[in-house]
Amino acid sequence: MITPTGTIEIREVDGEEYLATGRAISEYAFGKSPVEPDLETARKHRPYQAKAQNLVAFVDGDAQATLTSHEMTQNVRGAILPMGGVASVASMPAGRRRGIVRQLFERTFEAHRKQGLAVSTLYPFRDSFYERLGYTNLPMTRFLTVKPEALAPLVRMDKPGSCEQVTIAEGFDEWRSYLERYQAGHHGFALKHITNARRLKDENKWWVAFARHEGDIVGAMTFQITGYGERLVASTFYTTNSIGRYQLLDWIGRHTDQVKEAVVELQPDAYPEQWFRDLGAVVRSDHEFAWPGPMARVVDVSKLTGIGAGEGEVTLDVHDPLCPWNEGRFTFRAEEGKLVVEPGGGDATHITIQGLSALVFTGHDPADFPFREWGEPDTATQEALRRLFPPVIPNIHEKF
Repeated sequence: MITPTGTIEIREVDGEEYLATGRAISEYAFGKSPVEPDLETARKHRPYQAKAQNLVAFVDGDAQATLTSHEMTQNVRGAILPMGGVASVASMPAGRRRGIVRQLFERTFEAHRKQGLAVSTLYPFRDSFYERLGYTNLPMTRFLTVKPEALAPLVRMDKPGSCEQVTIAEGFDEWRSYLERYQAGHHGFALKHITNARRLKDENKWWVAFARHEGDIVGAMTFQITGYGERLVASTFYTTNSIGRYQLLDWIGRHTDQVKEAVVELQPDAYPEQWFRDLGAVVRSDHEFAWPGPMARVVDVSKLTGIGAGEGEVTLDVHDPLCPWNEGRFTFRAEEGKLVVEPGGGDATHITIQGLSALVFTGHDPADFPFREWGEPDTATQEALRRLFPPVIPNIHEKF
């Protein structure tokens, strides 16, 4: 039986030390082993991690657990907030079930607060593990599978606009500019720091199709062709208006006789069965390309001031043992469509940080909270929370 003995030291590491410690732990946890580490590739990727913090936990000098946090931005109900994207959370067998990863998260949240990061997002290996750390579930990604020939009637139609295909290396600057504009109008949408995002350009493994109309980009899709007679795989499909959508669908339809099917990663609120007649759309979340459904949490309650809000006011006693600065009473009220958060207030309802995060990111129905063990708001408080945090559907976009 492994007992929680030994001296634990947590510190930030980088360079060759990280390759020998944190990265080696991640490769053991998520990869095939034993294999000879590809250090040359890892060194080549190091410049993309300029805005990442790598923490490693050492027990009596031996590296046992690791966590990486990427500096990012995220649209939270209309406000672009600094966000910490947590990834590569892993531990060696001897370091498991000892609370070491929890300590890594405590240190990470402290760093997030000092850096001014308001929220955090990750992709979990198991929901319940990260819920204990304050995170709440967001909608899972769904995938559309369609045969290009089903779009033949659309290809034959006269349509406004045009479509252009370039490599991601050629189109990266326009692609990034479009994503930044798109982020401004879409809740949950996260973007990596530009130093990390440039990896997409340098590796140059994707095509980008730009739908244009009257000089503007009104849609963009990144895709790959896996081989003749195989698949067109679109990792993104973003449109500003209907012209953009149907120009991109037209582009997929033009691959009839080249690929047998197209697989398109959808936004959570997309319903492609409504896009066109006889499309034969198959939509599923358990696709081979799927990542786990993302999770998110509020790191600093005070920094929620300025996000979008419905109407009304409510006072809550927030419980957040990993972020003690969030512990206590806060009053949340809407002013001209924006949330104002102030410490203190009158009579309050108890709520966990998981419950507050669910309200912020999805407008989760507070009537569910007793069943999720997030608090027990009475009927009047439930109604106040529904008015203040109306339902929204987040789309994270980035994978990390």
